[in-house]
Amino acid sequence: MPEQGLAFDCVHSSDLTVAQHLNLLDLAHLALGQRTIAAFFPRLALCLNRAFDFDVVTLGLYDSSAESVRLNVWRAGEVERICECLPAHGCASRRVWKNQRSVLVQDLDAESKLPVSLESLRRFGVRTYYVFPLTTSRHKLGAIGFGSLHVIPKTNATLEFLRRAAAMIAHLLDTTLASEGPTAATDYSQIPSAVTPRLEPEPQDFDLRDYASGHEAFQEMVGDSAPLQELLRQVRTVAPTDATVLLLGETGTGKELVARAVHRLSPRANSKFVSVSCTAIPTELLESELFGHEKGAFTGAINKHVGRLELADRGTLLLDEVGDLPGVIQPKLLRVLQEKEFERLGGNQTVKVDVRLIAATNQDLHQSIAEGRFREDLFYRLNVFPIHVPSLRERKRDIPALVRYFVSRYATEAKKSIATIPAEAMDALLSWSWPGNIRELQNLVQRCVILTTSTVLRVPVGELRHNSKPSSGKMFPEVERELILQALKEAGGVIGGASGAANRLGMKRPTLYWKMKKLKISPVEFRG
Repeated sequence: MPEQGLAFDCVHSSDLTVAQHLNLLDLAHLALGQRTIAAFFPRLALCLNRAFDFDVVTLGLYDSSAESVRLNVWRAGEVERICECLPAHGCASRRVWKNQRSVLVQDLDAESKLPVSLESLRRFGVRTYYVFPLTTSRHKLGAIGFGSLHVIPKTNATLEFLRRAAAMIAHLLDTTLASEGPTAATDYSQIPSAVTPRLEPEPQDFDLRDYASGHEAFQEMVGDSAPLQELLRQVRTVAPTDATVLLLGETGTGKELVARAVHRLSPRANSKFVSVSCTAIPTELLESELFGHEKGAFTGAINKHVGRLELADRGTLLLDEVGDLPGVIQPKLLRVLQEKEFERLGGNQTVKVDVRLIAATNQDLHQSIAEGRFREDLFYRLNVFPIHVPSLRERKRDIPALVRYFVSRYATEAKKSIATIPAEAMDALLSWSWPGNIRELQNLVQRCVILTTSTVLRVPVGELRHNSKPSSGKMFPEVERELILQALKEAGGVIGGASGAANRLGMKRPTLYWKMKKLKISPVEFRG
């Protein structure tokens, strides 16, 4: 074996068994259940021991300033870690970090000469040792190793599972370290502890220069409230897996942004992200839009059309408003999830696809199932990893940061210099219930920027306080109906456009049409 018993292997994708897919999802849930990295690794070692007979997990972190590797070792069933500082020369973790290739040693006892790090592991009784790079789009963090006291065969399925587990753990480490403290990227002598919550600021005018954007994968997902941080933690955890994700939340909460974040943090990040709304496309066209059609499949099909599923091959497909998916299409989608294949309309050739599906809805799918509008078996296929996207009412702490973000964005576009948001205005923004959630806030801020002619943001405080009164004591459907009627009245019955009712409510036009149909509201009576 070359290079002192180290075998460099490039692990390629292969078919994982159903059990291993479930184990990978178990790891995602395991990460969600641990509040700190220090608590995560002992549980990880125990989980891998039960699933694959691995007894040891190692975390090798390279310190370039000292030319050494800090090797943290966790043994299954033990909470405490063993930490050794080893010379970088000849260390397996350093080689993996430098070359970004796995090191796979099936039997340490069969090797006559080993680097110091592997000799150390052999003293623990380790026989098989597989090491993978911990790498994200931002950093080369180090290497993670999986050791067993027994000889573990080098099957493609096992190696692929470990490679994906390493990718998931890399994202967990990268984002947790980024949010938990200013520890240097090359020195992790201390495993970070939980973040100390920050106190709410005293009421004062808000200086826009204090605004700073967050992690690049979470573009426009601004804030530091507990509900948002929990959401981001779930995204970081499930992203490296191939599990189907179901995003649940009210209209305007940013479910598509969450879906894009899952895609950016996944191994499919370099492939396409394709989105399709189940309400924006007429039912008779949606099937063709999803699955494609052959030439002559129906009147007007003069050419072959490639559907969104094929476009998303090897990438991610977002099915927005999946609760409105027509019944005739539901069994075909179920087949895609089960068999990863389908036929185009008018065709008899089976098309194979490798697509990671993310579904989003603002509906109660359990009620839809009870009413016979949604298939129960499809729900269970979609509900592998549900994520609740919190409403703005649940994360009011984030409103100041969101307002600063949107003001900065729209002021830049309008070439205006807006430096301050009055405390009175911010208080009014915090008091409003935001039925349209972040989209409503975004549209209001855009209007405020347009109206502002000085360095101080002009906010219609009286309007917010006046509009907040009618909702008290009423059921939500009544409040929703009243808001829609008011918006239609102000817009003169116009639905779309910059001054239309949809924009005033912070909704997409198809969503407003759907709600109006549900509430039996006609825009005709409001037109002059």
